[in-house]
Amino acid sequence: MFTKWIIPAAIASLAMATACKVEKTGQDTYSVQAPTPEAKAAAEKASAKTQEAGREINESAQKAADELKPQLQEAGKKLKEGAQTAAEKTGEAMQQAGKSMQNKAEEAKKKDKP
Repeated sequence: MFTKWIIPAAIASLAMATACKVEKTGQDTYSVQAPTPEAKAAAEKASAKTQEAGREINESAQKAADELKPQLQEAGKKLKEGAQTAAEKTGEAMQQAGKSMQNKAEEAKKKDKP
């Protein structure tokens, strides 16, 4: 995908860096002249390829998001349905427990009456 542009961009950057003219002017001093026209052209080409790689990455990410969107929506729908079912079952279980406790309380009252 975008890796096909990274290597040429790196090579062009390296070419630009090494295309400067460096002269030793004294002990521990050097004179560096601006990049050559070839180096400038290579840098511009690398910049264009880097921008193209960025566009490709963006397009790929958007495509992946578009492909996943329906699946994520379906998963959310199923999760919501599952939560609703769980809430309904919990409510039913609590009603049954409440009725059971009422019945036991009524039976206890009957036993206490002479």
